[in-house]
Amino acid sequence: MSRVLLLSVDSALADRIADAMGEHVAVELLQSLEDPRAEKPGIVVLDHAALSADRSLSASVAATVEQAQGKTIVLATDDLATEPVLQAMRAGASDILPRNAEGKEIAAILSRLINNAVVAQGLPARLTLVLGADREAAAIAATDMALAISRHRQPALLIDCALPNSAAETYLDLKVNYGIASAVADIERLDASLLADALARHEATGLSLLTLDGGTGSEPAGIAPNDIVGLIRLLRACYGDVVLCAGSLRHAGLLREMALQAHTIEVVCRQSIRELDSCRRLLDNLDADAAALARMRLLVWDHDPSILLDGQRMADVLGVRSVLAIGADRAQLANAFNAGRPLLADRDGGAYARAILRACNLQVEQKAGQDAFAVIRRALTRTSHERAA
Repeated sequence: MSRVLLLSVDSALADRIADAMGEHVAVELLQSLEDPRAEKPGIVVLDHAALSADRSLSASVAATVEQAQGKTIVLATDDLATEPVLQAMRAGASDILPRNAEGKEIAAILSRLINNAVVAQGLPARLTLVLGADREAAAIAATDMALAISRHRQPALLIDCALPNSAAETYLDLKVNYGIASAVADIERLDASLLADALARHEATGLSLLTLDGGTGSEPAGIAPNDIVGLIRLLRACYGDVVLCAGSLRHAGLLREMALQAHTIEVVCRQSIRELDSCRRLLDNLDADAAALARMRLLVWDHDPSILLDGQRMADVLGVRSVLAIGADRAQLANAFNAGRPLLADRDGGAYARAILRACNLQVEQKAGQDAFAVIRRALTRTSHERAA
């Protein structure tokens, strides 16, 4: 939960800030930043009325900035004259909050600063970027990877940018009514608590889903690439793992920025010369540098060893070093997609699930009785006991 650390003795001011920010932001009324509660991430609101009269405003703000250890400082004051405001800003205050402000004015100032602080102070989540010419295959791969992470590591966020509607929404059998356009509009007050209420969620694994269309089946209007970049930066501060399926995104600058941020880049491609050429064009548009290529891996989708266009030849064409074959029973996968029951949502998804787990660097679970060596050991032990008897 985001926090406002209010250095004041005015409980009425604390109540007004709490009412303005809502239940998603905690307001802590403190006398000093030496209070243990001040160690938690948040922004600091310094009440001018609580400052000592024998000390200058700039000195008080500068001392608070030094004690705050990188936290954003806001000065709450009744004196909005130019000179005191300039003194506070020069001393390190990021903004000024009128002490008599109410509701929307308080929320507009503090929400923006809280989100900036969350991005700056928080540890960004691991970002997995999934690309592919076949948008449905890329979405299925991204969804199952996100499900694997949510089940075995921690609840993750899946962002599916497929159009005209989300394949992940269908695969997860979820009803989505909150998309990227809504999140961009709410960005000044967006935090983990609001996202938990707004996003569609896969109950069995805790996976959250954000889509480009937001359940409308149409492309959102009025969103710039920089809006998406800023939103993903904020979302990475709210989750431990984020899987981004690029889907229909084709803006070269946006894709390059996402590739720069991504810890791993998965390229989903079937053993088809036409699809391989489409993926090559996609990566050419991405114009990835050597560092991005080093984080890139080819996922040979629906792998069939009898097809002569093998994974290594495909990787050579794409300029990718790492390759992982993802074999899948087409009928099983189609039935899972149509029924809205992802294979990775079950404990036993077969060879396909084990390949996805390997792609996520997660340990493959062994079913009881599948360890051949354990079976042999038990047989040898039993034989030894029988002879001794």
